[in-house]
Amino acid sequence: MRNSLLFTILSLFILSIHAEPPTASQLKFNTLELDFGNKPQNKPVTYEFEFTNVSDEPLILENVKASCGCTTPTWTKEPVMAGKKGNIVVQYNMAREGAFRKSISVDTKNGEHFVLYISGNAVPQKPGVDEAEDNILK
Repeated sequence: MRNSLLFTILSLFILSIHAEPPTASQLKFNTLELDFGNKPQNKPVTYEFEFTNVSDEPLILENVKASCGCTTPTWTKEPVMAGKKGNIVVQYNMAREGAFRKSISVDTKNGEHFVLYISGNAVPQKPGVDEAEDNILK
C-alpha cells in the first residue's frame, strides 16, 4: 500500500515535469463581452469584436459559431498577420422580448478557443417612438 502511494506520487511528479508549458495566446480581444442594455424588440443589434494578432505568426480563425440561430457571426477569413487586427461582427435579431445572453465560440487554426458573449434586453416598441434609433455599437 505504501509503495503504491509512493509510486503514484512519483508518477504524477514525473508527468508534471514533462508536461508542455502553456503557450501564450495569439489573440487579444478588445472585450470578451458586450451588454447592449435595453433595445427595441425586432430591431437587430450588431457589435464588432476587434482582436489583434499578438504573435509572430499569421493567425487564422478556423471556426466561429453562435449558440443559436438568432445570432449571426461574420469574421475575418483571411490570415491576420502579426501585429494586425481582425474582427468578428455579431448580429442578434432581437425577435424575442426580454433579456438575452448569447455566446459565440471562436476557434483558431492553432487550437485556441475563446468564448465571446452578447447580452441585453429586447423591449417592445411603444407606438409613436422614433424608430431611427441606431442599434449598431462599435
